[in-house]
Amino acid sequence: MLFSCFIITENIYATTLVDDNEWELRKDKNGIKVYTKTHAGSRFIECKVQTTAKTELSKLIKIINDVENYPVWMANCKSASVFSKTNDSLRIYYQKTRVPWPMHDRDVVLEYRVVTNNDEHYEAIINSITDVIPEKENIVRIKEAKGRWVINKVDKNTVEITYQYYGDPGRNIPSWLINMFIINGPYETLLNLKNSVI
Repeated sequence: MLFSCFIITENIYATTLVDDNEWELRKDKNGIKVYTKTHAGSRFIECKVQTTAKTELSKLIKIINDVENYPVWMANCKSASVFSKTNDSLRIYYQKTRVPWPMHDRDVVLEYRVVTNNDEHYEAIINSITDVIPEKENIVRIKEAKGRWVINKVDKNTVEITYQYYGDPGRNIPSWLINMFIINGPYETLLNLKNSVI
């Protein structure tokens, strides 16, 4: 996805995930539903993607924690690498996102914080951070991005996945293009993720 590889406050996401009245269903295909809503104070929309997958919770979490392999299943993710890791619940990683020519690719530095991790429920908050890795030439730094993974165990071999994301991709990309990709990108990512655990 164009900017769905990103995932500013935990309280905001605790509210928006349960506030379904604001979300508009934009795509429903292959058991994956993509919702969007206007993000306050921004010309870009926010997305939420939901699906179920036939897999064990621990197996799915292992894939999500394997940052270097994000390009395998995250749409438009060019590369990803861990910058620092405090423990199993907190890491900082760097990610590049492929953008169609003639626009410049994007990169972002993200803090990934696990807030719940047990046999029934997994939740992680993702926020962009600044001043950790210097900006690079010919690539635009994403300075505002936030998101959330929520995974619930349905039964022994089924999990329910919710991925929520908002990001401002910076200069020189029209909002209509980003808003188009924010629907297809997250859909492709969850489709790839489901296929990777079959």
